[in-house]
This record gives sequence, C-alpha cells and structure tokens, in this order.
Amino acid sequence: MYTVIVVEDEQELRRAIIDKVDWASAGFKVIADAENGIEALDLIERLEPDLVMTDIKMPMMTGLELAEQVREIRPATGVVILSGYDDFEYARAAIKYNIISYLLKPISAEELSKELLNIRKSMDRRFSEIRGSLNKDFETIDRRLKISEFLLPLLLGNTEEALDEDYLAKTAYELDLAGDSLTPYYSVLISKFKNKEGKNATCEEHIGFIDAVLNRYVKNESFFVSGRIVTLITTKTADTAELLELPLREIVQNAARVLGEECTVGISRAVDTLSLCGNAYSEAVAARRYTADGAGDVRFIADSEHGNVGDFEKMEKSVFKLEHLLKVGNSDELNRFLEELSSEQNGGNDGYFVIQILSAVYRTVSEVSDRKGLSQLLSENPVYSKISLHNYDNAVRSDIKKLCNNAKEIISSYRKQDTEIICDKVIQIIDSEYAREDLSLTEVSSRLNVSPNYLSALIKKTKKNNFINLLTERRMKAAYDMLICTPMKILEISERSGYSDQHYFSYCFKKYYGVSPNKMRENKRSVT
Repeated sequence: MYTVIVVEDEQELRRAIIDKVDWASAGFKVIADAENGIEALDLIERLEPDLVMTDIKMPMMTGLELAEQVREIRPATGVVILSGYDDFEYARAAIKYNIISYLLKPISAEELSKELLNIRKSMDRRFSEIRGSLNKDFETIDRRLKISEFLLPLLLGNTEEALDEDYLAKTAYELDLAGDSLTPYYSVLISKFKNKEGKNATCEEHIGFIDAVLNRYVKNESFFVSGRIVTLITTKTADTAELLELPLREIVQNAARVLGEECTVGISRAVDTLSLCGNAYSEAVAARRYTADGAGDVRFIADSEHGNVGDFEKMEKSVFKLEHLLKVGNSDELNRFLEELSSEQNGGNDGYFVIQILSAVYRTVSEVSDRKGLSQLLSENPVYSKISLHNYDNAVRSDIKKLCNNAKEIISSYRKQDTEIICDKVIQIIDSEYAREDLSLTEVSSRLNVSPNYLSALIKKTKKNNFINLLTERRMKAAYDMLICTPMKILEISERSGYSDQHYFSYCFKKYYGVSPNKMRENKRSVT
C-alpha cells in the first residue's frame, strides 16, 4: 500500500476526498491530512509518505510552492496537484517539480478513484525503474566492459603505466565519459547497502538502482567493486554539492522505501583530470565511513576533511620523484630538487609532507641496503631518533600505541569542536538575520562550506531540532517582544520577523503560542 497525505484548506472538501474516494482499491492508504502547506511539510518530514495530494490554491503556501518544498526535503515523495486552473504555466511548473499527476477540478469521488488507478500504475513503473536491473544487451555489455577496462585501474589506483593526460582525455571522449563539456570535472561516489540485520547487501543489481536516479541528473558510470558500488560522476562544475544533493537524498530515501535497505554514500571532491580519480576514490571511501557518526547517510568529504586532492597528489608525485632520484639520480639533480621542494609552500600540509619524505627516505634505504645501512641512516640523522623503527621492542610498541591513541583523541576532539562551531555559527546567523524572508538552509550551508544534507543532519544531531524550527522559534520570540514591548502594527511586526504575508505570520504565531498576535497583545494589556 502506498501512503498518502491529503492537503486541502477547505475542511468539508478535504473530508470528502478522504472519506468518499476509494483509496484502498487503488492500493493507497491515507495516513494524515493538513489544511495548509505549513502543516503538510511538518507531516511529510515526520511520516515520509509516498504521495502528497494537494490543492493548488491555498492561503500562505500554494500547491506548487508546497511541491517545491517537498522536492527539497523528500524527493522520493510523489505529488498530485488538484487545480481549477487549466493553464499551461501551471502544468509546466508541475513538470519542473516532478509532479506525477495534474488533475483539474471539479472532479467527482468516482472520477478521482479511477484516476488513482492510473497514478498507481505510474508509481509502480517508477518504483520498478528504481529497483532496476542491468541492461543485458550485447552493445551495452561491450561498452561497459571497455569502460571498466579503462576506468577501474584509474579509480583503484593500480595502473602500472605512466598516466598521459592527453591519452586519458581522448579515451574519455571516445567512450563518452566526458559528456559535452570541454573541461569536465570528475567526482567519485561510493555507495553501500545494508539489510535489516545490518549486513552488507550490496550487489551488482544495485547499479541499476543507482542509475535509475542519477541518470535524471548527471552523467555517470557505476561498477560493483569489493562489496560496494563505485560511481564516476561527470559534471561541468567543480561545485558538486548543490548538484548532487537531491539525487543522493532520493537514493537514500528510495533504498529505505523500495528496497527496505539502509544506503550510505560518500562523495569525493571534484577533480579536473582522470589521473586524479584514484585519489578521489580514496576520498569517497573515507567520506562514506564518516557516515558512521550518525550525522546523515550522505557525506561529502569536504564536510569532514580539509585539504585538496591536488595538493596531496602533488606531494605524492614529489615523494615518488625523490625516491627515483635517491635510487638513480646524481647528486646535482637531487640537490636541485631538494632546493625546489624547500622553496615551495604546501598549503598548511607541511607536517604531512615531512612525514612522507621521512618515510620515503627510510623505505628507499631499506630496499637497497641491509641492517647496517639502516643503522647508519638512523644514527647519523637525529630526525629519526625519536621513532626508531629499527629497535621495535615493547617500549617502542607502547610509545607507538600511545601516539596512535593520542592522535585518535585529537582527531575526535577537533571533529566534535568543528561540529559545535558549525552549529553555533548557524545559531548566530539565525539570530542576526531572522528578519530576512529568504534565509534558508541551502544558503547558510553554502556560507559555512558544507553540504545542506550534512548541515541538516548536524543540526538535528546537535540541537535536536531542524533548521526551519530553529528559525521559526527565533522569529516567534522576536515577534513576541515587538508585540508586547512596542506599539508597532501587526503588519510591521510581521515584516520585521521575516514574513511578508501577514496571514502566514498570524498562522505561524498562533500555532507557536496558541493564540493570535492580536489576542496575545490584548491579554498582556489586560494583565498590566
């Protein structure tokens, strides 16, 4: 049974739709109803229905505005519009918000019952496509094989040949991986699915499930590798967070509703060359693992880690060249290279770079010398004296264990601190800008350089509330103060509280305080 919420401002008509339409025969169950879009949004976020049926003309929020909001918070939910307007502009807007049916009023209960059968078929087709399966025709299999042979070594970082950027770019265009952009960007997604017992249920068939959603938004290629789905995303911009926010949320929601599985997704930063896809793959793996902290099932690596793929790739290339010069270069070449390294800035990652160099030198010496050579290296270079890997006794084991645990504590402390700082900044923005009607979660997340999905999950985890409620609460407290302490008119208070529509403001105020603004003012005056 598909679950439904009915939204209609006229109570009599709303009851008629709920009571007289034959929902059960079409496979639907009404789980709630609302008299306006504000109530509906709260119900949709809590009850997660499969379908919302709404009138298009309602006070405070139209049906199309509700559909737009539904698409933001729950893209997996379908919307049916009931309208008295046979207008092309309304229909075009309906298509924009993925509304699955646009019905003209007046419509009888019998006609609506019949129309529900068509809506059911449409939703069945949609869910069938989402469940998906791999295309088995020969041309598709042959193309996927060629793409796999080209991409997987790049993604998994196990190519042994030198990577020629011109060759990679040419091959990408030949295989139609780059899309229609002359300067494409690539990101990697890692997706994993768990069953109700919490065990990994990811399989090759999930590729069709991922494709059914992503194909509507971005160019992508997916593979089943080592118990996870690996997806290469091609875009025209490096700013992928906003672009991927909706489809990834839809994937997670559909996995829960359609497959009965928990889906977690990690997303790398965007890179501008295919040679960096191995690093992007590692970032995506790390990002997905961060979902274990409970702050959302979708995690962009930029939400949890600082730095840049290119910076670390450059370091690794420098370390590789150092190893090469240590083995086969002459002294002049080595010294020139070291001079170049010392003159370069490494973007705040100097400590990491030093450790990589120390490790590379030690590794190279150990590969070409014996125990005596390593002893000489360690004894003649004080930089190694504190971490003598040569003498790996119990004391050293204890020191390294302590070092690792201290590092873990520091990382956890900074992560908790970052979380609290981000949420405190959200509260500061709300406190100072609540009067702006267009203040939104998406805008705030952009200013804080995190994804909207991550910020939303972070607020819920840390503040035990969502962004809209925190904003509404602040606006209501400001409105209360102005109402009680000033002679301002209700319209002016409404505008200064972030509401251009006075009726909408009065509705929100009454919902929050239990009485209308005018009644609240009268009550306070009578007391004084």
